Amino acid sequence: MAEVSDDELREMAQHRGLRLVKSRRRKPGTGDFGKYGLTDAGGKALLGIGDDGLTASADDIQDYLRSSEQSTWKQSADATPDRPAPREKPRPPKPEEDEEPIRRRAKPVLRDRSAPHRREEPGPARKPSKKARSKPSLRLVPKAEPAPQPDPEPMPAPEPELRIRAVTANDAGSLAALFALLSGVSLDSTQVADNLAAGRKAKAGMVVAELGDIVGCCGWAVVGTIHRGPIGRVTVLIVDKSHRRRGIGTAMLAAAETALAKAGCRQIEAMSDITIDNSHNFFRSLKFEQASYRFVRTIGEGASGERVRHRTN
Repeated sequence: MAEVSDDELREMAQHRGLRLVKSRRRKPGTGDFGKYGLTDAGGKALLGIGDDGLTASADDIQDYLRSSEQSTWKQSADATPDRPAPREKPRPPKPEEDEEPIRRRAKPVLRDRSAPHRREEPGPARKPSKKARSKPSLRLVPKAEPAPQPDPEPMPAPEPELRIRAVTANDAGSLAALFALLSGVSLDSTQVADNLAAGRKAKAGMVVAELGDIVGCCGWAVVGTIHRGPIGRVTVLIVDKSHRRRGIGTAMLAAAETALAKAGCRQIEAMSDITIDNSHNFFRSLKFEQASYRFVRTIGEGASGERVRHRTN
């Protein structure tokens, strides 16, 4: 089967009133990379959409769409009425060869008046020839009206494309809503804007993911160590709940890794919340290994949990 592009598959699906779904995985060998699915205009799954992701190949999509096209053509052909036979025009009758012309007159016969008058008996009736027989009349069959066709369903609005870009100060309000998904974090837009400004001074970076609206963010920092040199640390990675498992987190992490490599980092480490198991599995799927434990304490709090007052001379 000839290989077709994603745009050609999407156009074939749109002609059938369907919607093509493509895997968001960008790294070969991960999840449902390179797989597809089909839904109807209302979002109902038709082919290749399972609980664990997409399962159909490009050839499966082509076979399904072409079989659907043949079925639609057959239904249209069955619904079209047969064309009635053409009506024949009646032909004028030809003069019969075996009948005598009307104007032909027989020669007069001399009759002997002395002989007794004899009445002539009429002869047997002559059977009309085949040509003289009337032709059967044609019965006109009215042409059937074509079956009404349903109105085509409106095409669904195209899904916006994923865009990964650098964060700006105007994104503070959207970031505050994303940070609310983290346990123990409550920031308003003003506090987020202040933290963004401080991060820029410390040469920290962040990207956001847009699908019309901001649906995710990923922040990082360069940590200078004496024993291992500069290390790239992913400090936060959030994707909105309604847009997870679509490759958005992987795309943002790839952008962070590129920026950290340009900053001279040879290693990248991620900080994962210990209470969120799914985040651990996400990093493990991207070949991250658990190399250490992370211990945290509030500055100024002693071992007993009491606040420690620092004095300066």
